Parts: sequence; C-alpha cells; structure tokens
Amino acid sequence: MKLSLSVAVLLLLLPQAALSEEALQETTPIIGHVVTGKQLDEWCKEDRTLASVYIQGILDEAQRTKNLTIRATKQTPKNSSRYERYLQQFVGAFCLPPDLSNAKATAIACKWMSEHSWQLERSASSLIARSYKFAFPCLEE
Repeated sequence: MKLSLSVAVLLLLLPQAALSEEALQETTPIIGHVVTGKQLDEWCKEDRTLASVYIQGILDEAQRTKNLTIRATKQTPKNSSRYERYLQQFVGAFCLPPDLSNAKATAIACKWMSEHSWQLERSASSLIARSYKFAFPCLEE
C-alpha cells in the first residue's frame, strides 16, 4: 500500500503535536541528515509508523531510479560504455513484487536491521536496499 504525501505528513506530525519542543528535536529526522541503520532500527522498535513512512520514501525513489535506468538502457546503443554502466546499476538490484504491502516491506527491513546490528552505522537506505536484495533478487536476463 502506498501512502500519499499528505497522509505521510499527517502520520509524521500528528503523534508529535503533543510532544514538547525538546522531545520533537530528539525524534524528528533532520532534513539533509543521513539516517543511519541505528536510527531506523530505533524507529522500527519505538515508532513503526515513522519507520514505515521512511521506508516508503526509499522505495519510491528506488522505483523512480529503476525506471530511469531501464529507460536510459533502452535508449543507449548496446555497444557503448554508457550502456554497460546503466546495466551494472540495475543488475543485482532488488525487484519488488507488485503486490508488496507497505506493512510487509517495513517488516522485512525492520527484521533485517535487528538481525544485522553490526551494520547499523551504515546508511539506512543502503541497508534497506540490501534487505530487499536478499528478499527480492532480480533475475538476470
């Protein structure tokens, strides 16, 4: 299930409306700040909605990037070096099933965080991608 931007914003802001200014600063993601696996793991345990919204954003961007890569690959001559670079970006990525729910996607990523605690200093987005690469590998053509 995809969340609309307005629903995602409401989900992020409603629970925080009752928090003090100090509490807001501790829990609110900082724009431009790289979210670590450790942060996402904490959200998975303490604020599953925030984790879910973050993960949905990562998945939306991954889908956009995949579509751009496929389009660029189709428009590039196969004997060019650009074609090889585009192809390498896509091969080995994850391929999500069309019926994947946000709840299931969140559960997979959160489980990965808890099972791979030694990697949590890495960016959350790279760990999410890694969790889906193992759960939903792409088949090479």
